Amino acid sequence: MANQLTALSAVTSFAWLAYSIEYHQVIEQPRPSSLLVLLIGALSSYGASFFSVCLPGTNGRFDDERAPLRARRSNLPKKPRRYFLPALVFCVILRLEIFHRVSLDLQCSKQGIEAFLPLLIFLYEFLPGLGPPSGVGDDDREAHDFGMTVYEALGSWFCESKASLTLAVTMLTVGTYLVSSNDPRSTFFCSSKDASASVVFLQWVGLLLDTAIIIVAWRILAWTRTTKSRLRTLSGILLFAAVGTGLLYQFSRLVLPGTPTRSDFRRLDSLYLFDVVVDGLAFSIFVISTSLLATESSPLSLVGLFTFLLGFTQAVRKTALTGTWENVAPGVVYAGLMLVCVGFSSLLYTNDIRSVAFLHRAFIVLLLVVVTIVATIYTPVKALRITEKHPLTKIMYDARTEADRWLVNAAVSDSLRVAVEEYKDRHHGRDPPAKFDVWYGFAKDRNSVVLDHFPQIEKDLLPFWGMAPSKIREGVRRAAAEPDMAILQIQNGKPRHNLPPSSPYKPVMEDLVELVTTFAEHLPDMELAINLNERPRVLAPWEDVQRLSKTATRKGVSKLLPRASNPLGELPAAQPAAESQELSNPDGFTTSVEAYREMTALACPPGSRGRAGTHWDVRDVCTSCARPQSLGQYLTNWPLSQDICHQPDLFRLHGFHMTPPPLRPLQELLPVFSRAKTDVYSDILIPLRRISEPPEPRTEGFKVKYKRLFWRGKVDRHDTSHELARGGHQERLVHMLNNPSRSETTRLLLPTKDRFMFEQVPTADINELFPMDVAFSSYTACKDSGDDETDNKNKQKISDNKESCKAIGAEFHTNTDAPPADDPLRHRYVMVIDTDDGPAPEFLRTLRSNSVPFYSSIFREWYSERLMPWIHFVPIDVRYHALHGTMAYFFGLLKRDGRTLNGREVLMYPRQEDAQWIAEQGKRWAEKAIRREDMEVYLFRLLLEWGRVIDDNRDEIGFVLT
Repeated sequence: MANQLTALSAVTSFAWLAYSIEYHQVIEQPRPSSLLVLLIGALSSYGASFFSVCLPGTNGRFDDERAPLRARRSNLPKKPRRYFLPALVFCVILRLEIFHRVSLDLQCSKQGIEAFLPLLIFLYEFLPGLGPPSGVGDDDREAHDFGMTVYEALGSWFCESKASLTLAVTMLTVGTYLVSSNDPRSTFFCSSKDASASVVFLQWVGLLLDTAIIIVAWRILAWTRTTKSRLRTLSGILLFAAVGTGLLYQFSRLVLPGTPTRSDFRRLDSLYLFDVVVDGLAFSIFVISTSLLATESSPLSLVGLFTFLLGFTQAVRKTALTGTWENVAPGVVYAGLMLVCVGFSSLLYTNDIRSVAFLHRAFIVLLLVVVTIVATIYTPVKALRITEKHPLTKIMYDARTEADRWLVNAAVSDSLRVAVEEYKDRHHGRDPPAKFDVWYGFAKDRNSVVLDHFPQIEKDLLPFWGMAPSKIREGVRRAAAEPDMAILQIQNGKPRHNLPPSSPYKPVMEDLVELVTTFAEHLPDMELAINLNERPRVLAPWEDVQRLSKTATRKGVSKLLPRASNPLGELPAAQPAAESQELSNPDGFTTSVEAYREMTALACPPGSRGRAGTHWDVRDVCTSCARPQSLGQYLTNWPLSQDICHQPDLFRLHGFHMTPPPLRPLQELLPVFSRAKTDVYSDILIPLRRISEPPEPRTEGFKVKYKRLFWRGKVDRHDTSHELARGGHQERLVHMLNNPSRSETTRLLLPTKDRFMFEQVPTADINELFPMDVAFSSYTACKDSGDDETDNKNKQKISDNKESCKAIGAEFHTNTDAPPADDPLRHRYVMVIDTDDGPAPEFLRTLRSNSVPFYSSIFREWYSERLMPWIHFVPIDVRYHALHGTMAYFFGLLKRDGRTLNGREVLMYPRQEDAQWIAEQGKRWAEKAIRREDMEVYLFRLLLEWGRVIDDNRDEIGFVLT
């Protein structure tokens, strides 16, 4: 029983590490994490040695008949040499360093190389003079040969011949490679300036080191006499490896450019340490359990089992996705599944593995036979399923139905009485705020199409209902003391602001005052802290916001909160604009990208994938992240797509999360009104113009515009990191549509004779079929930033980043042939994407222009809840994995100069009528629901609600019909 539990522990701990390690913070700091995990493993192994009598193998070997993972040929290996121990420690340290180097340019690595590990182990075991000596018992087998039947002899030959074992290992390796090398690739690109060949070379070197580590460790541990000595030997190996890793880490910090490894934000260190401890304990269980199996099983048995677990789970998962964009090669996946199942079944017998944990090999083979039969029936049925209509046809139809329902829900009331009842129904019985009747008449006079549906206001203000009004009022002045903040004061029905005439933001506040003036006489006295910066400011931890929100739902709780007088007083002078790091962080604090991601992670709920604040695999598309808001490739749930908490891959796919904020985010819930925010921020959204508002668009008709997708971007940063130059949302867009390498592919839904099917097509070939003009008009992200007084390490880091940025920037500049002054709205299709700091300022202008906005954003503004994807704009996932498929739907795929896709001509008619309908619907809706009058209606409603929130008697005041 103990033997079976040991094998089960090895399998479960391996599965845990394989599944969870990517979402833990240990990946963010690989060198210190490796040190700590090795140290935990060393201490755990040493501690386990004191309980060796309770563990299997106390006498140096397992029970021969019931031992799991037993290998016929693996008795004892050759005796280890004296230099094996230091060589093993050196190999472990070197392997960790190679892993770190590969992970820095993971997007340049190759998929599936790890599948060849069993084959390398097999070559060691059976190359002459390298592998273990022949097993004992050969004389006994020869004594039985004369009494065997023909069938028994064939079975004995199959189980014992090297040819059969070679075939089994080869099938397992090839099958695992086939199913693990077919994942959709991310648009996080490997530049032509990157040393991709060296990354792949390091992958193979790492695989050879894995082979050496496994074999040398096996030879050392297999020759230990008892379980106690085996565990203490293992503890020593891990301890010396930890010390060596620590020394290498300190050396690299002194010689190589580095970044801070710690941050002093509250609760962040504990989160990182928690991940380290959990992964360290899982690693400890894995190495201890596999070391206990060392004398009974060969390295090939263990490696073959773990390779099977990875290959089999991947094959089953992809088989279930047959016919979708995630599995465009069902035949390859099916072949891989067959090879994995047959190869592992053969390995169970040829290597005499009698059981795996509590499962006998006969039962395992039976299960694999059932799986292969089901896959044989399921794969062709799913792969050949006829899809006569393009899925976007259904998506757009469903969107129209949903838009009709939304519009009915947004304007239920046709009288003040109905509006009051509707308000109470949607706010848990709470009466509307005072002067609600004035607001209702104001909205009706301005022909507002939205009278009852304001969920953004409700969500923004809810946490402040759980806060004492006096504390909220104090928080206004505290927030206003931050750089790039202004105060809007409304006193005696007159609004004013505190910006001096010289402030560049004065036009912004003047326009806001003008908006409020139309209804200010109906508002109570109040002060608002207005964020003038493009980036949102309040990044409060999820626990704080949730605690206040729960408090807000309790009736009568405001009576128990402390009260204070509410004199407004004189307006304080505004802080100067944050034009330097000293003004941005007067306390000398510097926010790194890593620390900023950790702060963002704290704004996600515990247990969510975004809570770790990391996503390591930038090479492959995180399909599980995109799946909740998508139908196949195509984005359907627009609000959900903007939530980072279930899709941590966006941490490395959008410039907002890849650039350090110039101003330190506020981690305390303060009342700050901002123009835009992402889903995890707690700013209160407000209609606010920009310093430079785009002019009103032309009113040309859709059909007279150029039939092309157009975008011009301008990037002006002081510094661009290595990953931002390859993974930023602007950089990825320009690279993908202009300079894809010949190895880059895109998954595209293409028509055949009677159905649509997903195929993998070279990205460069697709780009030639679409009329596009996408480029940077200016890319000056590598300029000097006044770092004369920077320390030498940071100077070296900045220098390296500049060189990397210039190399990538050179590729971008080769594509700026079109004049930058060309008006985007002269084109039918306009790509609208965020800047690094906020949403694209030209979105509303595009919406009003009779052009189709291809909109990709993670930000929300006051009007975001009023827009419907596939009705008013075409939603594009930030990953861009469906951009080509969306263009193919609207542009069509027509014969051009004999060009083909995948060796054949593809004919797909354009859907220009759908594009024109979206362009016209967006224009009509913007003129009906996103007017300046609608800004006034929204702002009036927001400030009425806010006036009640900050009133000490907020539970007693309200509007009641008489």
